[in-house]
Amino acid sequence: MKPRYWSLAIALVLINYVVFASLFSRLLDTDFSLDYATRTPVPTFTPAPAQPFVVIPTSTPVTPIPTATPTRVIDRTDLEANDTNSPLSEVGQDPGSAAAGAQLDSRPQLVAPGTVNIRSGPGLNFPVIGTLNADTTVPIVGRNDASSWWQIKISGDETGWVSNAVVSASNTEGVPVAQAPSPPVAAAPAPQPAASSKQEPAAPQKPKYQYEPTGWYDDTNYGLTRFLGDIKDANGNPVDGVFVEARCGTYATISYPSGPVGWGGFNESGDWPAGFYDISIDTKPVPCIWTLTVVETDDRKTVKARLSEAVPVEVTQEKSIITANWRKNW
Repeated sequence: MKPRYWSLAIALVLINYVVFASLFSRLLDTDFSLDYATRTPVPTFTPAPAQPFVVIPTSTPVTPIPTATPTRVIDRTDLEANDTNSPLSEVGQDPGSAAAGAQLDSRPQLVAPGTVNIRSGPGLNFPVIGTLNADTTVPIVGRNDASSWWQIKISGDETGWVSNAVVSASNTEGVPVAQAPSPPVAAAPAPQPAASSKQEPAAPQKPKYQYEPTGWYDDTNYGLTRFLGDIKDANGNPVDGVFVEARCGTYATISYPSGPVGWGGFNESGDWPAGFYDISIDTKPVPCIWTLTVVETDDRKTVKARLSEAVPVEVTQEKSIITANWRKNW
């Protein structure tokens, strides 16, 4: 190696020695002890004492004392309590009590959907002594043996009879059989000169109407207003060729003849069973107090004669099919 390179190497070694010697001296003089900072305590919050609520009293209104009124108010209870014929007085309880109302509801009673006749006895051969208005509830005091007629109290000791076929009766389980009056006696015919020694028997008196209602009931149907039924004679045999009229107010329509008799060029009702009739009014309920009557007619438009009483039946939205059967008296 050349001398100049040796000189350079020695110079570098000396420089490094000086540098490292300085660093080592600095390290010896340095204090490596750790100083930890002291945490300054945070002051705690002390809430101020809560102030009480201040209640401001309000003035109490003074209620005026009502003065007595000399006017007495009389209601229906007072009137019924003074009426010895009132149903409430018959019950013998406080008119305003629930027991009195319950006992009244359990009494035998009836109501008619339309105006019906009140007769002196249980049969169409007894005379009419009055009428019972529609939707009028009356007590039942007796019945006939077949429970087809009800004896009702009219006023005081006066009673009358209505047919079960034209009214709606309730709570009739304990109704006793009432003493019915004797049927009215037909007037004796005027004496006729004897044509021979053989006396002809007197013809029995016929009822006023040739047909009477039997076995009526309603049915639920929301899509039809319809009247139908059977017509039979006194022995239970079907009767054909009989017409029935259905009327509501001024509107009326007449059925085809009962049984397979047929009507017109299309032989309407020609396939009906014996003694059966049918009247379809509409394809929806027609609420009304309808009346049904057996009639005689030639053209199904004009009534020549009425062969039965006009019996009321009620059609509602819930019950719009009525089965009404008839029986011929002679």
